[in-house]
Amino acid sequence: MAVLYFFREPETLYDCASFICGLQFVMGCSGFYGRGSHFKISRRRRIYSLAVAGSALLGLFGSLTALLSDEDVRGHLFASNKLVPIIAVQELGLSTMVFVVTVLSLQIAARRHIGIYIRLAAVDSKLMRDFGANLNYRKMLRKNITVLAIVTLIYLVAINSAAIQVASGHRGLFLIFAFCYTVVTGGPHFTGYIHMNLAELLGIRFRLLQQLLDIKFLRWRFPEKQVSKELRIREVVAMIQELHNLILEINRVYAFSLWSAMAHDLAVSTSELYIIFGHSVGMGGGSQPSEEGDEDQDSRYQLIGYVALCMITPLYKLLVAPFYCDRTIRDARKCLRLIEQLDNSFPQSPSLRPLVDSIMCWQMQAKIEFTSGLDVVLNRRVISLFTSILVNYLLILIQVAMTQKMGEQIELQKHALQAWIDY
Repeated sequence: MAVLYFFREPETLYDCASFICGLQFVMGCSGFYGRGSHFKISRRRRIYSLAVAGSALLGLFGSLTALLSDEDVRGHLFASNKLVPIIAVQELGLSTMVFVVTVLSLQIAARRHIGIYIRLAAVDSKLMRDFGANLNYRKMLRKNITVLAIVTLIYLVAINSAAIQVASGHRGLFLIFAFCYTVVTGGPHFTGYIHMNLAELLGIRFRLLQQLLDIKFLRWRFPEKQVSKELRIREVVAMIQELHNLILEINRVYAFSLWSAMAHDLAVSTSELYIIFGHSVGMGGGSQPSEEGDEDQDSRYQLIGYVALCMITPLYKLLVAPFYCDRTIRDARKCLRLIEQLDNSFPQSPSLRPLVDSIMCWQMQAKIEFTSGLDVVLNRRVISLFTSILVNYLLILIQVAMTQKMGEQIELQKHALQAWIDY
């Protein structure tokens, strides 16, 4: 495929994951990176990550301070709808907080993070060595490159185009601000995608283990070798249990970073929806559409388009990530149901009965789910929860804006009436 022309053929899990983990490292959100047979943590890599994070924050607030010192920029910002500066301050504060939380939490959990890939690679090597499985790393790498290239291109074009259009005589400062803002928000976005990718990797292996636990496959693959059959079954059950434990480990590593990123995505998506809706119906502040020239209207609609493009990344994470997590958990439960049937399917193997009983007791005690932060379970139900929060918060913002506009109209009517009385 042309999309893999500049990348070597992936032979291990590390080759498959090095692309997205490398992007996370470049953004300063992790202290490890590597290729080939392993990832590495070093003092030099940690210093680089912290230096990138500090430089991005310094450039963001330094360029913003320089821009706000100009009266024209400051006047243009505060001449808009009164809610827009509040939304901008909220977004700047939230994005900074999320970036700092992401960098610090993943730096602290870096060795655990690498441990996830080490344990998953051990499962892969066992699948390929003992069962001849083809894990198709090439397909996964191609998907990672394609999805991230498209999302990154859209995000960069939207932010930088908006900065160029808004920049009137301060193009350099606006571009520095846009670049630093891209790093500050892009790091948590990539981290969310890596969590999604890990959930997908586990789901693929659960579906493969379902095939290995199929009764017909076991009877065909081991027709008479009772000892070999029991040995392979125990290996498959051990791998299923290991993948379940990896879900808990992923929850520990991404607990704070994922929860803060989801809260930020909800806030920024709602604010951007308000800006789009407000400008499209004339609540965005400034002159009314009838008072604007054609050039001003085109500029306004272009900004609305850029804001809509910026919404793609957070909305994609909010709505797609829980789906991947939910599907992986469903596949994991199917594996456990197949394990539950083993003692009935092979009555001539009495040693399987204690294995099945122990796994069932462990399942009832563990109750494994993908969670984030404050025990928010990531499944399909949370998608409807996110949607309802977005809609309700958007309605509140619209109501506040309409109340504000109504108050301005009442004040204008009062001034007009007073002027008529004085006349």
